[in-house]
Amino acid sequence: MSAARPFHDADRAGRHGPRGPVTRRLDVAVVGAGAAGIGMALALRKVPGLRFGVLEAGRVGESFRRWPAQTRFITPSFHSNPFGLADLNAVNEPSSPAIYTGAEHPSGAQYADYLAFLAQEHDLPVVCDCKVESVAALPGGGFILSTAQGRLEAGFLIWATGEYQFPDLSPFPGARDCLHYAQVADWQAVPGRGHVVIGGYESGVDAAVNLARLGRAVRLLARKSTWDPRGPYDPSLSLSPYSRQRLYEAVDSRRLEIVFGVDVMAVTRASAGGYRVHAGDGRFWDTAQPPVLGTGFIGGGGARQIADLWEWDDAGRVVLTEADESTRTPGLFLAGPQVRHDQRIYCFIYKFRQRFGLIAQGIAQCLGRDASALAAGAGAWGPFGNSECCEGCAC
Repeated sequence: MSAARPFHDADRAGRHGPRGPVTRRLDVAVVGAGAAGIGMALALRKVPGLRFGVLEAGRVGESFRRWPAQTRFITPSFHSNPFGLADLNAVNEPSSPAIYTGAEHPSGAQYADYLAFLAQEHDLPVVCDCKVESVAALPGGGFILSTAQGRLEAGFLIWATGEYQFPDLSPFPGARDCLHYAQVADWQAVPGRGHVVIGGYESGVDAAVNLARLGRAVRLLARKSTWDPRGPYDPSLSLSPYSRQRLYEAVDSRRLEIVFGVDVMAVTRASAGGYRVHAGDGRFWDTAQPPVLGTGFIGGGGARQIADLWEWDDAGRVVLTEADESTRTPGLFLAGPQVRHDQRIYCFIYKFRQRFGLIAQGIAQCLGRDASALAAGAGAWGPFGNSECCEGCAC
């Protein structure tokens, strides 16, 4: 899918994005056509007469299309919809990636195709190849967006650019000589027979597991075990069951060695070639290939693109109202994995999708539009759907 209608309302506006100096106006602009952006668009579509558009710098599901070929969803997809429980990876209640992809753990490309299918099936107003270059908040409310296809004015702005395309390439000195997880298209194409992987959470473990499966010798350097059974069971804080299972298999293969208590301070190039990884306690490890970084992404992810429009806490997280609105810029909302409220971390699709209706309903009420179609109830995603459910609950 290349692009759908750029604007959505009852009159079915033209098919081409805004061009030239003339400013077009929307009620709502959504930036990003990934899981958060497409999910938000499906929610906004339930508001009658709302003029909205989704602006995407690349293709629908671009971040998922950039995943390594071997990467799979750690949350399982299953068509449990007939029994009132939505597929964990669905971005709207009726659909199921399990049915569309035929996979329990879809690849990035499969999931991106699922999102593109939804955009086309629901005639969503997506404009691809339309990078937002700058955003300015207007004094009286609303926003001016300068894009690769011209200028656009919107009354409300929903930022849904995710985090995968914003890797942290400089977590310590020498890190730019390493290979970040997000820079890998296919682990098969990474040269060498032996590798050092830095980072003991999902991306580091996934890198180590996939390299070991390819017959490589892998040393995984981790600060601590993120899969301790006595640790938190929220997958936002500890390794998912899917990753734990694969990790144990890799360890049993004897191609994976795990070194704990490692706080990497720097990576240097060796005079005779290769690289040396330095730990804070004086230990070091030499490797012929660039070390693989599984150390995560820039704090705040894509929200950093418009950093001045958000308030940030001491930990580098976006501060939001209970309605996921910026506390600094009225009318600006955040959708996706960066959303956090107290101890509730919404970094998985099955978590942040519960916020789509809340944002859409708030905007509809501000505009005096009928929001009744959004009133699906607390259990819309399943009989136990509950935005409070994270730690210490009965389930």
